[in-house]
Amino acid sequence: MLPVNTVVQMVDRSRNVKMQSRIVGWENDHCVIVDQPVHGSDSVQLQKGTAVVVRGIHEGLILGFQAAVITQLINPFRVLFLTYPKKVEEQNFREHKRVNTEVEAFGTRRKHDLESMSRSEKAPRGSIRDISKGGCEFSFHFRLEKGMPIFISCDLPDGSKAENVMGHVRSVRRDSNGNVYGVQFDDRSGSLDGISKFVELSLDVLSKEPASKEPASA
Repeated sequence: MLPVNTVVQMVDRSRNVKMQSRIVGWENDHCVIVDQPVHGSDSVQLQKGTAVVVRGIHEGLILGFQAAVITQLINPFRVLFLTYPKKVEEQNFREHKRVNTEVEAFGTRRKHDLESMSRSEKAPRGSIRDISKGGCEFSFHFRLEKGMPIFISCDLPDGSKAENVMGHVRSVRRDSNGNVYGVQFDDRSGSLDGISKFVELSLDVLSKEPASKEPASA
């Protein structure tokens, strides 16, 4: 099941209307609770029994399931109760292999100077949790929304620098520890060489198993 606070897309199958919501919680084999869905800026009322498809992104996988509306509450909170899915389907949407890491990084909405950021205690710091040639998972205290551009800079573990790598937020996950964003790099920024070399080197090292020792000859 998708984690609590995951932003999800919901589709009313009868009208083919796409909406946005958020996972509030669930009880195994009984129900899934989501925020009242919205279409654009308008709240959507769904009748009991309405069939919906729910999709969200978690750890590089698109998770989806079919459900039906049980009931919709207005007080004390605007939430929707769905039937618990019989099956959750998944699809890997990542085109590139990723490297698990923990790298301090800076993120801003506009281009910045990495050296100046490194010296400032008030600089907007975050952490890259994993990285590929095409994107990264970025843990960041500041609030971003899907589709927003972001410029990320960091010192990579191999000693090289990635400065002002432009990306766009493709997924959002919020929990008690803060915000985690799935960021897709924009290759038009022309600053991905350092990241590509680091990822290739890391994958090469990880793919090599220790050579077995030949038995000593008599």
